[in-house]
Amino acid sequence: MFCTTCGAQLTSTSAFCNACGTPTGLGVDRTTALRRPGLITLLAVLQFISAAICLVGGGIAFIASVFSDAPDAALGVGLGLFFVVWGALALVCGNGLWQLKPYGRTIQLGFAGIGLLAIPIGTVISALIIYYLLKPGIRILFSGRPASDLTPAELVEVSQAAQGSYVATAIVLFFVALGGVALIGIIAAIAVPGLLRARMSGNESVAIGSMRSIASAQAAYSASAGGGHYAIKLSTLAVPCPGTSQGFITPDLSQDPSMKSGYRVGLESAGVDPGPPDCNGVETERDFYATASPQQAGTTGQRAFSTSATGTIFVDPSGVPPSIAATLSGTATELR
Repeated sequence: MFCTTCGAQLTSTSAFCNACGTPTGLGVDRTTALRRPGLITLLAVLQFISAAICLVGGGIAFIASVFSDAPDAALGVGLGLFFVVWGALALVCGNGLWQLKPYGRTIQLGFAGIGLLAIPIGTVISALIIYYLLKPGIRILFSGRPASDLTPAELVEVSQAAQGSYVATAIVLFFVALGGVALIGIIAAIAVPGLLRARMSGNESVAIGSMRSIASAQAAYSASAGGGHYAIKLSTLAVPCPGTSQGFITPDLSQDPSMKSGYRVGLESAGVDPGPPDCNGVETERDFYATASPQQAGTTGQRAFSTSATGTIFVDPSGVPPSIAATLSGTATELR
């Protein structure tokens, strides 16, 4: 067997001609030449992980922002949608890298090109990835051609690219670990505030519902137990009249105060004219003052609420319920 370039005699396992250095293709097993190199496997796995983080985190941020009434909700929707699209593209890229498809290498090069802007860690990672993906052997590996169609020289290029991936794999893995922490931090910075706003919005809706429940319970109590007057405590509304088996308020609002969905719900004396004792001999008043305030303003809720015998619900964005005087006179800000 002789070299096709200089004619020197070759051994059966020579990958290169000893005389001129020309690749011979000998000693390279065609059945294993197109195996996925370690660095390509690493990049594929990292893309799958990135896709999962972006799809889950972006989806949560998107949904939370859609149902939020915060002023910056539109920004959260946009960023959430961006990360969902990025995650879907990363999933496609990872699949392409795993199966050695040309589009996998192309998308990865695009990601790496964008990553060059992420100074300094992203720049280092992306430069290493671009350098590796532009190697002749890697281009051949992702050409879509079977090993049987490759020339001896191309087989050698592929084999060398695969063997040279170990050091690059270790370096990329180190820097990717640092970059992954930053990526998770960015997504968390977007998703967590959106989730907090959604949680507060949900808690506020429950608090408003509690105000309506108390107003309805007081109306029923006034008509059948209070002689046209109202209870001063929530626990009073929970006690049925003699001969009946059911109180006027649900069990979740039967304590003074009741803690419900991050809100402190209470009923207290309105400081108005007292009325006759109710069916159980408990004192009543001509009006009532019910409130709902967040247990931790800015965390479990932001707005506070109050209501009275009129049934109108009033709101205060500071987290402190409207005063008794403002609630009974109707001068507080009405909930819209």
